[in-house]
Amino acid sequence: MNKTHCNDHDNTRVTSDALISAAKVTSAPERRAPKDLGAVSAGRSVLSAVWFGVCCAFAVVLLGTGMNKLALPAVGLAALTAVFFAALSIAGRKVNVWLWASYGAVFLGLFLYSLIWGADSFGYRVWWHLVLLTAPAALAAAFLLLGKVFRGNALKAAAAAVAVLMIGACAMYAVLMSLRVRPTVDRMWEGHDAYLGSLSASSAKRNSPNVLVILMDDMGYADVSAYSSRLTDGKPQIYTPNIDSIAENGVIMENFYAASPVCSPSRFSMLTGRYNSRGWLDNVVFPTVNSPSDGTPWSPTHFINAYDFLNNVDGMLGDEITFAEVLNAIGYDTYAVGKWNLGDYGEYLPAAQGFDYFYGSYYVNDMTPYTWVEDYAGGSTGGVVRTHDENLDQSMSTSLFTEKVIEKMSESAESGSSFLMYYASPWPHAPVFSDNGGKGKGDTSDDTYRDCIEEFDRGLGRILDYLKTTPDEKNGGSLYDNTLIVFTSDNGPGNLGAAGYLRGRKGTPFDGGMKVPCIVSWPAGGVGALHADGETAEIQIHGNYTEEVTDTVTASVVSARAMNFDIFTTLLSACGVTALPSDRVIDGVDLLPVLTGEAAEDSVLHDVLIFLKGGTAWAAAVPVTFSGGKAYVGAGTDGEGIALSSAYPDSYEGATFTFKFFDEVPTENSAYFGAEYRNLLVNLDVDPAESYSLYNTYPEIGEAIRAVLEDFRAEMKSDRRGTL
Repeated sequence: MNKTHCNDHDNTRVTSDALISAAKVTSAPERRAPKDLGAVSAGRSVLSAVWFGVCCAFAVVLLGTGMNKLALPAVGLAALTAVFFAALSIAGRKVNVWLWASYGAVFLGLFLYSLIWGADSFGYRVWWHLVLLTAPAALAAAFLLLGKVFRGNALKAAAAAVAVLMIGACAMYAVLMSLRVRPTVDRMWEGHDAYLGSLSASSAKRNSPNVLVILMDDMGYADVSAYSSRLTDGKPQIYTPNIDSIAENGVIMENFYAASPVCSPSRFSMLTGRYNSRGWLDNVVFPTVNSPSDGTPWSPTHFINAYDFLNNVDGMLGDEITFAEVLNAIGYDTYAVGKWNLGDYGEYLPAAQGFDYFYGSYYVNDMTPYTWVEDYAGGSTGGVVRTHDENLDQSMSTSLFTEKVIEKMSESAESGSSFLMYYASPWPHAPVFSDNGGKGKGDTSDDTYRDCIEEFDRGLGRILDYLKTTPDEKNGGSLYDNTLIVFTSDNGPGNLGAAGYLRGRKGTPFDGGMKVPCIVSWPAGGVGALHADGETAEIQIHGNYTEEVTDTVTASVVSARAMNFDIFTTLLSACGVTALPSDRVIDGVDLLPVLTGEAAEDSVLHDVLIFLKGGTAWAAAVPVTFSGGKAYVGAGTDGEGIALSSAYPDSYEGATFTFKFFDEVPTENSAYFGAEYRNLLVNLDVDPAESYSLYNTYPEIGEAIRAVLEDFRAEMKSDRRGTL
């Protein structure tokens, strides 16, 4: 009985278990078969493998070509891969090996790209790669390991968060390193070396002049009294008698332009005779070193400010030919004092660009670290000696630079050598300082600005006095007689300066941003000879330093339009170098004929002048001659003229005017370059303020100049460096 009972109980239990089991099976949702899970996993793996192939292919192209414009898409590809990784990690899904490999491939590509193609020394690049990549990777790995060992949800979340942080850090690193990769440029070292090697000291004539080039920083067209008096109807302005004195028996160029409305590109053009874009130098050069004494190229400032990183380089490329290199090759002592702003290491240094000696700062006076250095020629880096710390007293700039200019010129005079002195004053770039001994009229920024310029003028007076009182042992007379002096500015005025009636200021491609004072003197060379058909102006000068001062300057006034790259060609011509480099386009022309009166003061020197800003050709200025109801765009009337839709004034017949055309008009604010409107056509000779557009009146002229502008843009696109 008991046995039977037990059997019945067992049967009952089996039956009950079976029912429960059946109920569970019946009520449970239908599950996918294992083969479906495998199919999904396999599909994800295939997609990941394809993605891995795309990443690898992109990395190979990036490494093989060194094209910097591929760097940002590579960062985007890495970021997208990182998003996949992060999303799967946070969702608790397993990240397969292909996705890890894709992530690694793209970042390894960027890593190697900056190592191979970077602008800095290899050792420096390796070091910062290790620091910036190893630290976040090690931190992420530590959290991932902790999450796996302790299996805590909090640690897992922290590990995922740190992994995402690692991805962000690496992506930011990749972006920053791409800023440090210079553009792919066609180097011209062969032509550089061949040209300079063809020159010798015998190329210089015995009576070749000494050369003094004075370059101001942000001095406006009306910041010199000889110019402001012509713009303001004799109203009191900044009084600059010593600058004005250069024009006595010299030349005032009233239509002279900087090649760029900002400093570094403009300086490049003056030194090389070429549009700045030909040297891939489109914007201001920012610091890359924390300490000029060790020359280590690293600074976050560079990363932050190198906004045109796809095109811009860290300075003036070493294969460019500067007028300092040319004059050095023919036996000149070559000095640079003041501001450089064309690079701070290696091939960019003054010592590598033809200067025997440099004293001043590599940067603008509002950049950090603002340190003065003394740099002697002696290799690619020179012999750099730190002379002041970052807390130097900028109010002493004028007095110290003045003393250094006189000291170096006297060394050459005592040795009987001809000299090139390139004096690039940091003034009146903001912030302005003055050691004026309390002579200023007030404490406002305008007062300090005026004091700064007038103090520079007094320092220039000391330099001119030295030249006038020092005998020229080679040629007789004084050093002043046989010194070619060029005074100009790198661009239009900043916030405090004056552009007179001109439109725009620094940073804009209007005349206010690029039209600058230029005064030239060379008594022994006939510069300043009175033009029979030109203007000899008795200029009334009014100044208001401590009281109103009235003065008169007699000077030849030349209206021919020129650009600062003409200084390169003019200096070479004056110093007896007639052959220009044959492997590259030289945009400058020789100004001596108009400066000496051999050519008419209103001569057409350039068939076209391009107004560049930030690598963009915004406008073109072209001489237009009116004759017989037609307009001839370009010099003369020997070409194919275009019939005008509207009649021109009778006074236009037979006359040549310079027309300037913008196909897109930038805003007045240099920080914003959107298109306010299109097709601005102005007659600069009639409307120097660029106030009235004549496009609707003469659309044919506008379209003809547009074609000239497009031709230049096409040239830049096809042959950026301007090779021959």
